Amino acid sequence: MSRENVELVRSIYADPRGLTTGSGGKVAPDADFDLSAAYPDAPIVRGVEEFRRFRDSGPWGDSPIHFVPERFFDVDHERVLVFVRVEATGRGSGIPVEMPVAHEFTIRDGLVVRFKVHGSREQALEAVGLSE
Repeated sequence: MSRENVELVRSIYADPRGLTTGSGGKVAPDADFDLSAAYPDAPIVRGVEEFRRFRDSGPWGDSPIHFVPERFFDVDHERVLVFVRVEATGRGSGIPVEMPVAHEFTIRDGLVVRFKVHGSREQALEAVGLSE
């Protein structure tokens, strides 16, 4: 099942709309999105619609934000960790920004039920019980 989970996560990154549209039925409608590592004041967002609203109000404004997956880790039968490079443009400044982060996906019954951003790749590895 873990290999299938990695492929499911790969397909989400391949979808230009990604998680904000439920990625073609690959994300549970009531999935939890924990963005607190990237946005300390952000609550855990529940559901694709609420996640979309949060994303649309982010500091990048109308500028596109791109998530470039760099490395996939098959953590266990439910979790996949991905090292990601985030590329965006600041709303007020217009300055391009690039950040290395990690995304943790929890998958059950073929659907993403939890998505967590880790601001530090090292902390993400530690949090899921992996080390390099």
